[in-house]
Amino acid sequence: MNTAYFYGGEWYNPAKSSPKLDFRSRIHRYGDGFFESAVYFNGAIRQVHHHVERIKQSLTLLKMPTLPVSIDEIMQLITEKINNEEWSSARIRVSFFREAEGFYTPKHARTEYFIELQQAETQGYQLNDTGLILGNYKELTKNENYLSLLKTQSSLLYVMAGIFAQENNWDEAVIFNEKGRVSECISSNIFAVIGDFIVTPPLSEYCVNGVMRKVVIQAAKSYGYEVQERPISEIELNSASEIFLTNATKGIQWVMSYNGKPLLNGTAKVLSTKID
Repeated sequence: MNTAYFYGGEWYNPAKSSPKLDFRSRIHRYGDGFFESAVYFNGAIRQVHHHVERIKQSLTLLKMPTLPVSIDEIMQLITEKINNEEWSSARIRVSFFREAEGFYTPKHARTEYFIELQQAETQGYQLNDTGLILGNYKELTKNENYLSLLKTQSSLLYVMAGIFAQENNWDEAVIFNEKGRVSECISSNIFAVIGDFIVTPPLSEYCVNGVMRKVVIQAAKSYGYEVQERPISEIELNSASEIFLTNATKGIQWVMSYNGKPLLNGTAKVLSTKID
């Protein structure tokens, strides 16, 4: 799989050389930063305006105001590189981190960024052929503060949930907030078909403010579905006839079973044709 990295003003081909990040960097020591994942196909970074908006919000909330270039310039840099490589599709991850001396308290506000590109095999969003197996993760819960809305480099909750899912032979796991209600999944926002409604937790339940979450809500409403953003209990999720997950790199992924209960996928099939 072809890959490319950008750091410190230049592109690297991993087959020949790799960028060197200082082991004393705050991203290594403290996870002091955040990342943004996206995909490129049909000649553009998909939902780029949503990604730019979320990056700006994250920079503001994490008090990281000083980037060496604008976010639009970063997106243009990515687009030009993919076009130069003649890739028809690619996965994108941009990490932003504070590059400063100091211990927990940084001595200045300079922010750096690191781009990872990977050529993708598929073109566009594709609904999974085989549904996901989903279970519950309750050993740790989602903290109820604004950091939980961001995709920070401090991702131990998701790592531990992923290990737990792997131990139980699940593809994904539901993560709950401190009130014991549904928040999200390991790498995705969660939607459930409950009665006549498509239901998803609101941001006040401290799920990640997902780009694809916004796109799917808008697409579902435009297509005539009744969408509710409201809290979901575990008991209510167990009553769902359908569950599907969303993120910016995979689009919509349908769930075949939750806690051993078989589920349908009709809504996911319809909505997967309405996003691009």
